[in-house]
Amino acid sequence: MSKSGTKVTISDMNFFVVGNNDSQYIKDLADNLDFRIKETQGSNYKLNQVQTLVLTALNILDEKETMANQEKSIKEAEKDTNQYRKNIQELEESKAEIVNLKNKLLNQNKGINDLKKQKDNLEKDNNDYRNRIQLQDQSIKELETKVESLKKEKEVLEEQIYNSQKRIIDLNRELESLNEK
Repeated sequence: MSKSGTKVTISDMNFFVVGNNDSQYIKDLADNLDFRIKETQGSNYKLNQVQTLVLTALNILDEKETMANQEKSIKEAEKDTNQYRKNIQELEESKAEIVNLKNKLLNQNKGINDLKKQKDNLEKDNNDYRNRIQLQDQSIKELETKVESLKKEKEVLEEQIYNSQKRIIDLNRELESLNEK
């Protein structure tokens, strides 16, 4: 694929983008960025162009990081899901084995004590699996509680960031007004 140039307009500025990508793809990216910049400017008319561009870039990076974290969480959840499926399969296999042992017990008179011991062992294993599942359920609940706690911490941090950004903007304006004097 050869390099080609595409003319785009972003934040009322013209650019000539050279690259290997399709020109429509580049135009779509530029339109998306232009829309985001205008959206940011529209949400706070007090921002100058540089502040708008920086805040837009920060928002895009935040979205990217959020998506990366979500992807990481999804991959971790898939690992957990696979382990749960394996545990469920083991439980189903244990249940099937218990049914087979019970059928054999009804058909055999000889070795009843041995079969009772096997049955007791299988029930113990089943209880162990149930206990493991209960521990996993408890672990899930603890993780859910931790997630909620982290969400609350995130909200507090976001509020702090927002307030800090407002303060920086106000200080920048004060500096600009002092420099003008």
